[in-house]
Amino acid sequence: MATTIPDHSAPVPIRLTRSGPSMSEQVYETIFAKILKLELKPRQQLSETQFAKELGVSRTPVREAFQKLAALGFLDVVPQRGTVVAPMRASAFRKSQFMREAFELALVRRTVDLDDNRALCRALQHELKLQEVHSEFGDEDAFYASDEAFHEAIATGCGMPELWPEVQRVKIHMDRFRYALRSQRDIRTVLEQHRVIVAAICARDEGAALDAMTRHLRRANHLLDEAVELHPEYFDLEG
Repeated sequence: MATTIPDHSAPVPIRLTRSGPSMSEQVYETIFAKILKLELKPRQQLSETQFAKELGVSRTPVREAFQKLAALGFLDVVPQRGTVVAPMRASAFRKSQFMREAFELALVRRTVDLDDNRALCRALQHELKLQEVHSEFGDEDAFYASDEAFHEAIATGCGMPELWPEVQRVKIHMDRFRYALRSQRDIRTVLEQHRVIVAAICARDEGAALDAMTRHLRRANHLLDEAVELHPEYFDLEG
């Protein structure tokens, strides 16, 4: 079965609030989510004025959000065209994957040294049960929310909860590729890989746990060629 690039053309309702995060941060999160979910397609032209009108804000927070997204590599400023959504670049994916791997393998090493790993194993088993249900019902969004919670539980369970925001920061380009490549087949693969990771961690088998996590984090490599063949305009494999 071929990989399917999901179509997320239906817009997500936008709700900005006057309390909580700054308006600029809310605008950034809104636009970033649209890029991540392919509601804004790679190479699509964007307009500050259009977003300001759509979000009901001035152009200033939109401009600030554009600048932040450009600095992170999600927007490009192209002569004669203006601001466009950046293509998915292989170089950004490789860097993101390398850094995430370094963090998460270090966390796995810590889990096998825990004096008592029962709480961690309970947390991981809980997420596995949720993922089984979400997989059965085909709820991709809920499944991947549990996927995030699964990896966060490893950081928290080995006494390094403060490291999880750093993992989230370095893996953002990997997340973009993952969202584009995800499918029901990928969900089943992820679930099985999670089971292997949990079994190795709870058995305190460091070698098996490291091997399982490495294979898990590199799974997108096997789907990338299929995705490029389906939508070559989304990708920049040289940049």
